[in-house]
Amino acid sequence: MSNALPKYHPKFLGLNVEIGLFLQKFNGLRFFLSDTITFLKKLSIAKVYNALLVITSFYLTRWTKKPKVWGLPFSLSFEPTTACNLRCPECPSGLRSFTRPTGNLKADFFRSSIDQLHDRLMYLIFYFQGEPYINPSFLDMVQFAHEKKIYTITSTNGHFLSPENAEKTIRSGLDRLIISVDGTTQDTYEQYRIGGKLEQVLEGARTMVAMKKKLKSKTPT
Repeated sequence: MSNALPKYHPKFLGLNVEIGLFLQKFNGLRFFLSDTITFLKKLSIAKVYNALLVITSFYLTRWTKKPKVWGLPFSLSFEPTTACNLRCPECPSGLRSFTRPTGNLKADFFRSSIDQLHDRLMYLIFYFQGEPYINPSFLDMVQFAHEKKIYTITSTNGHFLSPENAEKTIRSGLDRLIISVDGTTQDTYEQYRIGGKLEQVLEGARTMVAMKKKLKSKTPT
């Protein structure tokens, strides 16, 4: 009679769980290191010095109770558009209930802003309440920031990640891409992402991964 333990034995199950957790932590660490290296490569002495000025003036203001403003912004957030294809119930864009002007970010305004601040900017956020990919100039603006050596990040609901957009995203130089997935089944997903299709989002994520491999690109992470 064999003394081998069957596959479903608790010891095997426990080992599989431990291996899975280890791989999860390893992949998380690998992502963090890759993303950190990408960020550090875009720094300069001027950018670091400017950030130190801003942080120092902030704490001096807190301690002395007297306003001190040193340096220029080292991080900016641009909203490519206020429009969205979904109807999420807690988002002004989804509810179509904005109390501020709506529309797409103008490319010339964006370029003018970046031209004034690019040598001090470390970090650029390309999202807020709208879906960035709706703005046809979105990836052109990402590329412009990339060419100025600014770290870029955006968040998407994942419904526009076609093979064409995936390739354009990678070639734009985008550093980090967040894909929002709020459920593991269509029933749970659509409770918040009203009008969304989970399988389309997952297919978009798979397309992005495949295109990164095809183009041999480490970004976006």
